[in-house]
Amino acid sequence: MKQDRNKKEIKEKIFQLRKKLSEYNYQYYTLDTSEISDYNFDKKLRELFLLEKEHPEFYDPSSPTLRIGVEGEKKYTNSSIYSHKYKMYSLQNTYSKKELITWKKRIHQSISSSLSFVCELKYDGVSINLIYKNGFLTHAVTRGNGKKGEEVIENVRTIQSIPLKLIGEKHPSYLEIRGEIFLPIKKFLEINAKRTISGKKPYANPRNTASGTLKIKNSKEVYKRTLSCIVYSVMGKNLPFDTQYQALKTLRNWGFEISENFLLCSKKTKDIFHFLDYWTQWKKTLPYQIDGIVIKVNEYQNQFLLGYTNKYPRWAIAYKFRPKKLSETRLLNLKFQVGRTGIITPVAEVMPKKISGTIVKRVTLYNDHFIQKMGIHYGDALLLEKGGDIIPKVAKINLKKRLINASPIYFLKKCPSCKSHLRKKNELFYCPNNFCPSQNMKKIQHFVSERAMNIKGIGKEMIKKLYQKGFLYNISDLYQLKKEKLLQIDGVKEKLADFLIKNIEKSKDNLYQRVLYALGIPHVGEDISKKLTEKFSNVNSLMQAEEPQLTSISGIGKKISESIKTFFSIKENKKIVEILMKHGLNFSDFYKKNPVKNQYSPIEGKSFLFTGRLSSMTRNKAKKLVELLGGRVFHTVNKKIHFLVVGKNFGSKLEKCMKKNHIKILTEDIFMKFLEQEKKEK
Repeated sequence: MKQDRNKKEIKEKIFQLRKKLSEYNYQYYTLDTSEISDYNFDKKLRELFLLEKEHPEFYDPSSPTLRIGVEGEKKYTNSSIYSHKYKMYSLQNTYSKKELITWKKRIHQSISSSLSFVCELKYDGVSINLIYKNGFLTHAVTRGNGKKGEEVIENVRTIQSIPLKLIGEKHPSYLEIRGEIFLPIKKFLEINAKRTISGKKPYANPRNTASGTLKIKNSKEVYKRTLSCIVYSVMGKNLPFDTQYQALKTLRNWGFEISENFLLCSKKTKDIFHFLDYWTQWKKTLPYQIDGIVIKVNEYQNQFLLGYTNKYPRWAIAYKFRPKKLSETRLLNLKFQVGRTGIITPVAEVMPKKISGTIVKRVTLYNDHFIQKMGIHYGDALLLEKGGDIIPKVAKINLKKRLINASPIYFLKKCPSCKSHLRKKNELFYCPNNFCPSQNMKKIQHFVSERAMNIKGIGKEMIKKLYQKGFLYNISDLYQLKKEKLLQIDGVKEKLADFLIKNIEKSKDNLYQRVLYALGIPHVGEDISKKLTEKFSNVNSLMQAEEPQLTSISGIGKKISESIKTFFSIKENKKIVEILMKHGLNFSDFYKKNPVKNQYSPIEGKSFLFTGRLSSMTRNKAKKLVELLGGRVFHTVNKKIHFLVVGKNFGSKLEKCMKKNHIKILTEDIFMKFLEQEKKEK
C-alpha cells in the first residue's frame, strides 16, 4: 500500500512539473515574458528529467524534457509556417564545471580519433534559421518546435548584419544558417528611456524586446529598432569545410557577422575553463547580452558519430552563468512621479543596496496593475534583481518579514502635484491638466537638457526654485529671465547669474531640428525631429501639414502623425512657439547659424565612429559637434566610416576597424586638432 501511495505521489509530482514547465514555455516562447529565471526553470526541468528516468512507466512523448519550444498558435502576425529541412535542436544546459567534465569524458570514451573543441559565446536572443538558395536569402524562420517555425522574412530583411546575397561565388545551392537575433544593450536602454518618459512600462530585458520586435507589423518600425544578428552554424550538403572553426571563418567571408570571441581548444580541460572564467568576469564589457558559453566538438565527422538525442546534440553543451542571488532591501517610501506627458509612475524608495556593481536607491513599480499583482504593502521586504544586469526590479516579496498590521498600497485618485482627478488608459493613470506644475517643470527640464537646447546651469533644482518664485511657468519664460530676477534666487550670485544668462542666449544658436525636439512633442524624438525639419523647411508649414504629408516620411505612422497634429492644435503650444520665434530661436532652415566651411574641412562629408570614453567632452557632445560641422556619426562598424576616434577603455570596435583598410584610427588628441582646425577656418 505504501509503495502504491509513493507511486501515486511521484506520478502527481511529474504531472505538476510537466504542467508548470509547459506554462513557462508558453510564456517564454509565445508571450515573450517569464515569471521564472532560466536557472530555476532549468532546475525544475532537471528534476523532471531525473524522475522520468527513474520511472519510465510514466513516459509521455509531449513532456517538456523531450520537446523543443511549443506547439500551437502562431506568435508572429501575418506569418506562415515553414518546415526546417534540418531540425533545430535545443542545447543541453549545465551550471556546473563538474557536469561539464563528465560530459567531456563521455565524448572521449566515444571518440578515438583526433578531437578538439570550439568555445563560443551563448547569445541571449531569438534563434533564427536563415535559408539561402543559390546564394540569396529566401526565408527566415523562427525555431518554433524544432521541426517547423514561422516565416519572418520581411522583418529580418531590415537587419543590416544579415546579407540578402552571400559574398563570393559557388556557394552550395541550399544552406540553412543558424544564428541569434538580439537587441544591443545600448539600444535597449534607449527604447526603455523613451517608454519611461511616455509613461509606458519598460521592457523586462533585451531578449524579450528582440522577440517582440519581430512581431511588429511595420518593417519600417523594426528597422528603427536596429536589431542585430550573429550566426554560429551552417547546415547543408557539400559544405566547403569540415569543422566548426572553419565554418565560422567561412561565414564571416560570406558577409555575416560572427562573434570575434571564439576559441579553438585542444583536449585540455583547462583551456575550456580559462575561456569560461574569462567571460564569466568580463561579459558586461560586450555590447550585447550573453547568458553562458557553448562548447562544441569541432570536427563534423566526430559530431556525426556522437549524434543526437530527441532534443539535444550529444556533441554540444551550454555552460550557463549562475544567476546572482536576489538582493533583499526594504521599502522606505513610495513616491508618485508626474511625467511631462502627465503619466503617473509609482517609484519605490528603498534602503540603498549594491546590486551588480551599482547602488540601488529607487525602483520603479511600473503601474497599479504591477503593485496589485505583486501584493506590495508599505514597509515590505523587497527582493530585487537586475533584469539582464541592467534594470533593477522587484522580483518577489519576502512575506516572512512583512510588518504586523502593514497596509497594502493603493494607487492615488488625484494628481500629487495639482490634485486633478486622474484618468486611466491602458493600465496607466495620468493627470489630464495641461497646467499641472509637475508636468510644466518636466517639460522645461526636457527643453534645457543636453540633447535638446543644452542650457547648462538650468537643472531640476534651479527650475523648481524659479517656478516657485513665479519667474518660470513655461519654456518661453526662460528667454524673459533677467539678471535681477536670477539674483533673487537662493544661492545665485553675480557670477552664476551672468553664466546662466549667457547660456540661455547661446541656446538661440541651436539648429531648427534641436529646437523642434526640445518642444517635447509626444513620440517625436531626435531622429523624427531631424526628418521633419528635412521635409518641412519651417515650423509654419509643419503646423499646417496634413496626415498624408506626415505619414509619407519614413518612420512616421498614424500614431506619431496624430501626436504632432494634436500638439500644434493646442492654443497654448502655438502661443509658446510664437514667443520663442520672437526671441530669435531657429524655427526655419533659412535661419541656420551654421558657418560656411572651408572646402578642405577634415570633418564635412566624413563619417565617424567613437569607442571608449573621451576625456575632454561627452560622446554625445562630440556627436553633435561632428554633425554641426557637416559630418555623420555611426554607432557600429560599416563600410561608410572614414574615422574611428579612440578614447579610454575602448571596446571591440578598435579591433574590428583595424582590419578595415578604409578606416583611419584617430586618438582623441588628433580628433581635437580636427575641431581646432575647423575653428580657425571659420
